[in-house]
Amino acid sequence: MSETGVYENPLVPNAKLRQMYIAMAEARVLDGHIARLAGRSKGRRLESIRGQEACRVSTAVDLSPGDLVSDSHSGVVMDMLAGAKVSSLLKRVAELRSGKKQRGAGSFNASRRTLPWIEDAEEQLRLAVGAALAFKTLKQGNLVVAYVRQGEIAKGTWRSVLGWASKLELPVIFVVLPTKGGRNETAGLSERASRWGVPGIPVDAGDAVALYRVAQESLGRTRSGDGPVLIECVEVRTRGKGGAPVDPLVQMKDFLLSRKICTAAWLKSAGDRLRGRLAAAGR
Repeated sequence: MSETGVYENPLVPNAKLRQMYIAMAEARVLDGHIARLAGRSKGRRLESIRGQEACRVSTAVDLSPGDLVSDSHSGVVMDMLAGAKVSSLLKRVAELRSGKKQRGAGSFNASRRTLPWIEDAEEQLRLAVGAALAFKTLKQGNLVVAYVRQGEIAKGTWRSVLGWASKLELPVIFVVLPTKGGRNETAGLSERASRWGVPGIPVDAGDAVALYRVAQESLGRTRSGDGPVLIECVEVRTRGKGGAPVDPLVQMKDFLLSRKICTAAWLKSAGDRLRGRLAAAGR
């Protein structure tokens, strides 16, 4: 692996790029592990985040202690990115997959940095905004990153939520994730958000580096007290009729290799550590 720094970009250091790829690879490993468990279970099927690795890792990798994450997905990937232990992740998976009635929404979280999960996506979004309002009121200096899929939130709700977030200058970053099947009625939300008072930035959902740079700018703006930002992750598909979504891991891999930031052997082994931990925990 090259450590010479010949291709070093001061805005996105090589060490950060390698850290991001490992996190993306581990997110893919965990997602696959959960999918295999779901195939042997009659309980709730947890939602896959495959194809969203760049969107999630690039916007969460530099969160500070005390920052919070809200996720409309019923899953544990964001818990992992927040530093949860494998044992806690598996406990959370078992809880979500069980058909038993929980004592309350989000009765157990693998990470203290993730807000409780609520089945209603609009209520989840309001919970995230409420947490941001608490940070603002208490002058804590932290922020909330809220992950929401395209199409989950009605246009009227977005207008109301973004309007209030802008008016109150709340410390919240909205990350709008692509949904399966391509564009829908809420695609182009970044343009609407700008009209409603919140800067909206469309970014290629498969480009981890571009997403990271946008996230850094957004974090700086929000932490300085300038209010919310909306990052819209736009799905890009391969050329040709019925083109498949661009795989963010493949795109990141090509980027790293082209700049000699790491070797092919290093890339191949990026998720091995988590694979070993999951295998050991399942014994």
